[in-house]
Parts: sequence; C-alpha cells; structure tokens
Amino acid sequence: MSNNLRYDYAGDDALLEGADWHGRRPCGLDLHYHEEAQVSVIWNGARDYLIGRRAVTLRPGEILVVPAGRPHHAQPTLGEHIRSVEFYLAPSALPEALRLHLAASDYLFAAAPELREMRPADVAAGLVAFLAKPSWHRQPAQPAAAGRLIGAVAGHRRISEAAETAGLSREGFIRAFSREIGMTPHAWRINDRLNLGRRLLRAGEPVSDVAYAAGFSDQSHFGRTFLKLFGATPGQFRAAHGGF
Repeated sequence: MSNNLRYDYAGDDALLEGADWHGRRPCGLDLHYHEEAQVSVIWNGARDYLIGRRAVTLRPGEILVVPAGRPHHAQPTLGEHIRSVEFYLAPSALPEALRLHLAASDYLFAAAPELREMRPADVAAGLVAFLAKPSWHRQPAQPAAAGRLIGAVAGHRRISEAAETAGLSREGFIRAFSREIGMTPHAWRINDRLNLGRRLLRAGEPVSDVAYAAGFSDQSHFGRTFLKLFGATPGQFRAAHGGF
C-alpha cells in the first residue's frame, strides 16, 4: 500500500471504516464492489471514478454515495495535494429516504459545501445524520437484468448452472453478465470472497486463516488481490480495526 492511503475511523456498527487518501496514486484501484455503501467526500483536489459506464469527478464541497454491490473503479490520481475520505456504512444504518434513493440509482451525488470546513473525523462522527439532509442528484438504476444475473451467480456454484437458470448458454451468460455488471462472473466471485475477507479481518481473525476461509490457495495470492482492489494489504486493513 502506498503510504498515502490509510484505513481508519473504524469500530462503529454503522460506520464500519473510512479510508483516508492523501496525494497521488498513479495506478488507481481495480474495478470492485463493496458490501457497504461507500460515501466519498473530498477536501482538496479532485477524484475521478468510473461507476458502471459513467465517469464521475468529485471536487471539494461535493459528496458521492455508491450503493452496496455496485462495481466502481477509482481512477488514477495524479494531483499532489489531494485529500479525500471514503466512508463505508452498513446499508441498514442509512436513513430510510437515502436507502430508497439508492435502490433506484446507480449512485447519488450532492453539493455539501459545509463539509469543507469540518475535519474528516468530525464528518465521520455525524455522517449518518448528515446523509439525511442533502438534495440528491440521482442516476438511473441498474437494469433489472443485472440483479437477476448477480442472483444467478450467487445462487449456483457453477457458471453453467447459473447460465441455465438465466436461459442462456455459458458463453452468452458470461457476455451478458460482463455487459450489465461491468465485470466477469469470475471477477465478481473473487470480489465476493474478498468482501468475506474484509468482514473476518474486521473481526480480528488472523490473515492466514482469513485467506483460507475466503477460498484462496495461499496467503500471498490473497494479499496481492486484496491490495489491488482495496488499496491496502490484509495486515494493514486488519490493524486499522485493532487487530495486531
């Protein structure tokens, strides 16, 4: 992990963690999704995201919310003076109106100029209450087909079985999934296993045990894949949650 990214603001049932970003990251992060809603706030510079097929630029005084399960890609960040925080919230902790908006949206975007005057730690403390306030700009939701395709992959061990459920050939299913979701079924499943890893690491489980529980053949493979998607090694992520 570059030393410009640090997971912190951890230990709350609602706000599970925050990732504090300073400076540049030329390679960005790989396409991925979270089990949590991601709330992005920026203090300096600008951050670029690709959410589905839409490019989004976030600037100071703005707030972005990506629904749980929505694949997104943090683009390379080249500015020298960028400061942003990604907060990860349990979907059940979100205000009801916001949950309804997210269910019908690819992402939500709002002006939040007052946040520029607050420290990230203070934003973290009052984030859930703040999210009930903004007037959100919504983007259209994923097609209903996307949810059915994800459900088919989640509910079947073999891709051929998922394809049969969807009434498609194996190759046709992979093409449809990649088109609608933005990643292959295989990549989606790896991401799902890494999300299991995040839950176990938050609970303080040893990295070697987590790698095995998440279905990785060795700890180094787990660590490399975790780093590419989440910007931290499993050990660094675990330490942020008090696991030493």
